[in-house]
Amino acid sequence: MNSYQFDSLKFATEGLTGYGSTVIMDNANLPSFMKPINQITNAQLFAGGSSKVAEAFNVDGVLYKRFFISNFLNTIVNGRAYSWPGVDPRASINFDDSVKACNAKGTGFHLMSIPERAVINHLIYKSGFVPRGNTQYGKNHAYTYETGETTATESDGSGGTRTTRTATGSGPATWFHDGTRQGIADWVGNCWKWCSGMRVKNGEIQIFAGNLAAKQVSHADASTFWKAIKPDGSLVEPGTAGTLKYTKDFKIATDTGAAGSTYSPNFGNIADGTGVTTIPEILKELFLAPVTGVTHTGGFWINNEGERLPLVGGSYLNTSLAGPSALSLDNDRSLVRANRGFFSAYMEL
Repeated sequence: MNSYQFDSLKFATEGLTGYGSTVIMDNANLPSFMKPINQITNAQLFAGGSSKVAEAFNVDGVLYKRFFISNFLNTIVNGRAYSWPGVDPRASINFDDSVKACNAKGTGFHLMSIPERAVINHLIYKSGFVPRGNTQYGKNHAYTYETGETTATESDGSGGTRTTRTATGSGPATWFHDGTRQGIADWVGNCWKWCSGMRVKNGEIQIFAGNLAAKQVSHADASTFWKAIKPDGSLVEPGTAGTLKYTKDFKIATDTGAAGSTYSPNFGNIADGTGVTTIPEILKELFLAPVTGVTHTGGFWINNEGERLPLVGGSYLNTSLAGPSALSLDNDRSLVRANRGFFSAYMEL
């Protein structure tokens, strides 16, 4: 008999996927299917990027060789989030409860962060394959023969029902982020995905330094971990004069301009505005500003009044507005809707 021991589910998953996916156990000794994402530099991710390691791998000044992202939109069992195939994704959940369900799994688990989402988006666009998904009531709006297994319905307004959410991973391979079954399912569509480590406050763009979300630091409105960004890319305290803000007319500027809520049909329409001659690398790295040479897929929503937390990727009702670049910044943290869900992530701290 061999002297070593191994987890059979983990071993089988890694063997069958060529380590494209793995299994990570939580503090309740239950598994989640996760995809490892290896350390990479900005120069490798996007045109004009520097040689610095991407922020997703930098946790409190320590560089890590990889992070893990859920293969599937999460469900919740006994207060903990799980990445499992073939289930109804947990939706109708607000930002704080999404964070809580991920953190409850133990050290290193957390709600997918904006830096992690950004790395995956950069890799998608570098590959040339743009994933599709459930973007029109159980099917893809452009490729209507692409469908998933129905897990939730709603009234169609005519006395019948129509599909809303589909079972995690039940769509075709084109609904996975890299076009393979070893990828991340429902990156586009099905449910919007809450993200951690970023917000706007009265239009001001605020982030955590590096990937502090992996350490489960406080995301409270008054948390001291929020930092604003100067035009040169440096991080400063929120409310500092001359920080970067989103305007209602889709600019990144040092002046908020008119207040209110609106949207653009394409994230790529964001441009530099007052006080900004060049959008700093950090915003392109975090996929909070368009990247040169990328044909972006997905819309952009902004409300520059009050605190707004990010949702990404679109849902089953967003049709062409869904996509890897889709970013909604018009949601308060208490928002609960049937098309809002989340991915958990893990860092071996």
